[in-house]
Amino acid sequence: MNFIGIDLEGVLVPEIWIALADKTGVSELRLTTKDVGDYKELMKKRIEVLNNHNIKASTLFDVAKKIEPFEGAINFLNRLRQKYQVIILSDTFINLSKPIFNKLANPTVFCHRLIVDDFGMISGIKLCIENHKKLTLKYMNKLNFNTIAIGDSLNDIGMLKEAKAGIFFKSTASITDKYRSFYRCDDYKTLENKIDIIFERNF
Repeated sequence: MNFIGIDLEGVLVPEIWIALADKTGVSELRLTTKDVGDYKELMKKRIEVLNNHNIKASTLFDVAKKIEPFEGAINFLNRLRQKYQVIILSDTFINLSKPIFNKLANPTVFCHRLIVDDFGMISGIKLCIENHKKLTLKYMNKLNFNTIAIGDSLNDIGMLKEAKAGIFFKSTASITDKYRSFYRCDDYKTLENKIDIIFERNF
């Protein structure tokens, strides 16, 4: 069987934290996993910034509700799901991004959970498991799936390496130039064609 693990933010939808930075004017929140490879360190910094600026969880949640999928993303994902087994592998949070998942017709998603304290502030994160993206691809390989991973950021490198074929989608030149063994695509039509070709040739 053919399996695809695909990232969410930057691939199917805009970055939620950049949208929050635009809303609040706090430029430090523009940092994403394209800038910082250590996800836990990035979230630690994000939470510190939120607390320093007294930005409540409700503000972030309201921003997430307004996020719309990229043009063509819904049709692209629907077509993939008709042909292949697909799971969204994301470092987002189930209690934050549920409205986004609804807009994507509720695909299967593996992600984390934000912890909100009694004062309405984000106090931490509960990981589903460390390196869940890479581990998902690892175990799909053990189940004898043909595997493709699609991502755009530094936190996707593990799963791209673990998959039988890794694809960068709309990533930065600084990242793709460093990891030249992966395919690169910048639009959904090219990406879907690349996926079909990889599976058709059976690696």
